[in-house]
This record gives sequence, structure tokens and C-alpha cells, in this order.
Amino acid sequence: MTVTSFSARVSLLALTTILATSCAEKSQAPESLTLKMMRMQAENNYQSEIPQKDLKSVKKVQRVAFVCCAHQDQEQNLWQQVSAKNPDVVVFTGNSVSAVRYDEKPLGAQYKKLDQIEGYRQLRGKAPFMAVWDGLDFGLRHGDSGFEGKYESRESFLNYWNYIPKLQPRSAKGVEHSVILGAPGQRVQIIMLDTRFYATPWLDTGVDGVFKKNWNRSDSLLGTGQWNWLENELRKEAEYRVIVSPLQMAANTGGQERWGLFPLDRQKFFDTLRATNARKVVIVSGNRGFGSVGKVDLLEGYGPLYDLTVGPMNGETSPREKDFHYMGSALEAFNFGLLEWDWKAKTVHLKLVDESGKTAQEMKLSL
Repeated sequence: MTVTSFSARVSLLALTTILATSCAEKSQAPESLTLKMMRMQAENNYQSEIPQKDLKSVKKVQRVAFVCCAHQDQEQNLWQQVSAKNPDVVVFTGNSVSAVRYDEKPLGAQYKKLDQIEGYRQLRGKAPFMAVWDGLDFGLRHGDSGFEGKYESRESFLNYWNYIPKLQPRSAKGVEHSVILGAPGQRVQIIMLDTRFYATPWLDTGVDGVFKKNWNRSDSLLGTGQWNWLENELRKEAEYRVIVSPLQMAANTGGQERWGLFPLDRQKFFDTLRATNARKVVIVSGNRGFGSVGKVDLLEGYGPLYDLTVGPMNGETSPREKDFHYMGSALEAFNFGLLEWDWKAKTVHLKLVDESGKTAQEMKLSL
């Protein structure tokens, strides 16, 4: 065979391959709009197949873990350290997944990805989980009541976190809910606040993620219905209360999303604690990219209120701004929070735990 004839055969073979591939591609009809809509609806309604522990299985609360900001497309090695602490309950303070970019839609599909992460799968089968949303799993960065997709997001969120409707008041339109765990004398109430669905839009400064204070009395983070619900919850009998707020309560410096941007609402929260005589309360928040402990002294015989800020689990960390409400050093690394009750010693420990499982910051409070 000559070199020329050999080259011709190679060229003919390549052409045949190209034509065959092209025909095969043409024979596969593109996904129709109807099929695409049906597929996305199925993904949006995704429900986890992981065996899940019921909150009713928790008869005594000794240890609760708090996590925040876990992107489903990145490694989540911190679950091993969370699991090693043997928590009775694991609580997402927000951003359990991210669903803000076009390639992160629909929300249900992102939860399907989360379910594939082995460390998460294992812990989900060992301990009950609770969750409330923040901007990323709400579906819009810096999202508020004006977000048009909030109803669709709520449907997907409740499909996945399907324990929530059982714990909500009938008036709930967002994802706020509450539960009391443990026997009388050792009851812990966990209140999950929704700071997105009802929230008045942020007053934008024109810089992404930086806002200014809103002093309008008719504006609010929680909305009238949720405020009334919260007041009723705080009047229920419990020995200790954990209020999970995706947004920071104590720190009050800078224009990042926090309660301090609604100063009248922040003060109303403090006044509500006094009015309901709700004692033994700690706030757990997230959203900031670092771990820290903040404190507000409410005075008037009430004493200090502590705010444990946790996260992130992965992604990017952020430096902490200067604010006199912060106590001790910030943990600018992947982390999670831990509340540990010693009912005999009548103490509760607030902890920030790093990637190695080491307690990086700790505070002991009296019960």
C-alpha cells in the first residue's frame, strides 16, 4: 500500500466518523420546553431519601451543633468533626445550600447534591436536623420580601425540610418555627426566625452587600405576624431558649446584613424579651464568614444577652470588623458552633469548634 492510498483511507475514515457522529447528534432531539419544565418541577420537589431521625426521639438535650454556609458543590469535611461531638440535634442557621446563580437552580436540585455528601449523609441518619434559610437558600443574595421567587423557594425548602410544617403556626407564610425538647426541668426551646420572607427591602448604599440603617417604624425584618408569634413562643415554659437568627443580633457596626440595620426592630427584640420575662436566652447566628461571640448588656435587671456567630463550613472566610460587642478573638476559619448543657452543674457552654475538632473559643454561662 502506498503512503498516498493510506492517507486517503485515513481521511475517509475520519470523514465517516464525523458524519456518523453528526447524524447521531441530530437524531437526538433537543429537550422540549415541556419536558424541561417537567424535569425542573421534579427537581424542585426533591425529597430526601436519607433515613432521618425525628425530633421526638430527643428525650434529653445535652449537646446541639450549629452549622452555616455549606456550598453543595464543594468539599464539606467539617461534618466529621460535627459528628464526633455526638450532637443530639444539628441546626442549620442558614445557607444550607446555595441557589442564587442560574446554574444553581432549581433549589431542590441543590439539596439532591447535598444528599450525596457522605459526611452529611452519615450524620443525617444519626441525629435530627433543623434548618432555617438565609439569602443563599432563600434563592437571592440579600433577598427580602420583594423577591418574586420566594413562594417557589418556600415550597422547595419545605419539601426538603419536611418536619417544619408540623411545627409552624397556621399563620406562617415563611419558614419560622419552634420546638421544645426535653422533660420538665431540662426543657430547651429552639426558635427558628425567618429574616427573609417578610423583611422590608434593605436600604442600598449602592455598594453590593453594604446597606444603611432603616429608621422607618413601619418597616421590619420579621413582619407583624411573626412578631406576634415570637412573643407567644417566648411565653411558653422552658428552662432554656435558643433563638436562631440567620442575621447577627449583637454586633452593630458596619453596613453588612444584621439586625442593627433595623435599629427599631433590634430594640423591639430586646423589649420583647423583657416584656415576656424570657430568661436564659442565647442567640445563634451566621451569615458572616467567621465565628465569634458577641454580647449585649440589656441592663434593667435583665443582664447580658450572648450571640454565638457560626460558620462557614466551606467556601470563603472573612475578617471580622471591629465592634465593642465582640468578645475574644474571631475564628476566621471553617467552624461550627456547639451548645453543651450540664444540667447537674447548672451550666451551658458556648463553643466554637475548628476544622481539627479543637474548641477555639468557649464561654460558660449559668443556667
